[in-house]
Amino acid sequence: MSENNSFKGASFRISSRSEIGARLGKALLDAGLIDAAKLDELRHRSAWIDQSLEKVIRRESVISEKQMLECLSRITGVPTVNMARIEIDKSVIDSVSARTATKFEIMPLKISQGTITLLTDRVWETSDEDQLRVILGYSVEWLLATTQEIRECIKHYYGVGVETLLEIREMEKDGALASTREDDESSANITSFVNEIIRDAIRIDATDIHIEPRETGLRLRYRIDGVLQTFPLPEGIETYSRAVISSVKVMAQMNIAEHRKPQDGRFSITLDQETFDIRVSVLPMQFGETLNLRILNREATFIDIEQLGLSDDNRSVLEEMISLPYGMILFTGPTGSGKTTSLYAALVHLNDDKRKVVTLEDPIEYRIKDITQMQMDPRAGLTFANGLRSVLRHDPDIVLVGEIRDAETADIAVSAALTGHLVFSTLHTNDSIGALTRLLDMNVEPYLVASALEGAVAQRLMRLICPQCKQEHELDDRLLADLAASLPGTEANPAVYRGRGCPNCRFTGYRGREPIFEIMRMDDELRALTTRHSTASELMDCAIGKKGLETLRQRGWRKVLQGTTTVEELLRVTRMES
Repeated sequence: MSENNSFKGASFRISSRSEIGARLGKALLDAGLIDAAKLDELRHRSAWIDQSLEKVIRRESVISEKQMLECLSRITGVPTVNMARIEIDKSVIDSVSARTATKFEIMPLKISQGTITLLTDRVWETSDEDQLRVILGYSVEWLLATTQEIRECIKHYYGVGVETLLEIREMEKDGALASTREDDESSANITSFVNEIIRDAIRIDATDIHIEPRETGLRLRYRIDGVLQTFPLPEGIETYSRAVISSVKVMAQMNIAEHRKPQDGRFSITLDQETFDIRVSVLPMQFGETLNLRILNREATFIDIEQLGLSDDNRSVLEEMISLPYGMILFTGPTGSGKTTSLYAALVHLNDDKRKVVTLEDPIEYRIKDITQMQMDPRAGLTFANGLRSVLRHDPDIVLVGEIRDAETADIAVSAALTGHLVFSTLHTNDSIGALTRLLDMNVEPYLVASALEGAVAQRLMRLICPQCKQEHELDDRLLADLAASLPGTEANPAVYRGRGCPNCRFTGYRGREPIFEIMRMDDELRALTTRHSTASELMDCAIGKKGLETLRQRGWRKVLQGTTTVEELLRVTRMES
């Protein structure tokens, strides 16, 4: 066990549901959480529908779950536990079957001297506890935790969708279902398992689901906050590998008999009254077909400039740039760095009845009200270059070009910026100065770049430390030297943090993201350097030394010192400065 697992459970004996209800009701009254009239109402309802008082209170959300656990702890003497501080040995997990854990909604934590410590979210009747003791072969002690924590632990240690898969196996065993094994690819019995994976991904805000065949089974990965995370699948899933692939193909209206060629499709799913479009791509690989499911929220709303997370100085610079009547503004960064969100925020900020806004996108992922959006289709001859030529004949005030990919598009975009249009676009460069040099590398004349470009915004998204499992650690000498070079004058040994992983963050150590920005505003000096074919380092030296530009690395270090993100994230999304 981990050194942090110095917890101790407790046993209790409560004979019946009525005794539990009586004790719970008294605890609620003593704590002032409900009054006598409300308690009588809940007791009558409990008797009428033949459910425990505890279940009725939980279902109607009369009190918070934390308050419920405190009351249960008071009447039983069983302590609550912070799962962010607990690690569970695999040997303990192996001692309780997945079927038992899911049926009783318990989580094994520790075995010691013939006693097993279990996690639960409720009070057990003596008869039910005796049944569980016989099944497990141990005396039982209890700890209390939230329902969500227990369910996340079951997913983490037994596999995503384990309960659904167990139900399918049980029905197959009883003969209620036809076999869904790999020799019966057309079977749709596994669809409920696939839906459970998709719903789970949506609930934790994943953007992509990767289901990948391996020599011995399947691997499941979600892209969460821009990073792929591997999630366990239930034991025995390899038996159903081909059925899982076929099920997704059926949902996406693909040819399930085709295994040698890539296929694309899509379908939609509704969860909690929100509709999500799922774009599916299938590729034939060495051990079978691999799936990628991209999750898009139809009801996605767009944020304004004020909500992007810009510092005050950066926001004022950006608002000044996008308020210009014409010129080019570029957003740079790798895929998944938040460029599209920033571009849409700028368009939403500018969009009104007095301006015509046209976008050229590949693909159009989100619809923006009152903005004309054009989908690129290279196979039909509609590219960014010829699409932009056509758009300029429609008298736009603002044009968004999804990406400048070639010299032809760059030339037309620069010309549009010089002829009275405000042009937004993106480039894949590492920093803001890279936007200048990339246009020059595309053989756009330096004097045209200097005249057309008004500024560039480089950005990254940094994951935030989970507040539930946040813990302090020390920097090594190499990182301390990098910090001193990036932010001179910083204290010698600052406090920095990381997340160890817990049910609250799906055991990743991170929860949520925040952007960092590096904004370069063109002025006469930078224009002169650009015209003279200056190097990227000369341009950056000018921007930093004379214009006060703060780099992505510096912004990232500030987030680390604020305790909101980790050094590992800083190293992942930014480069060490020369």
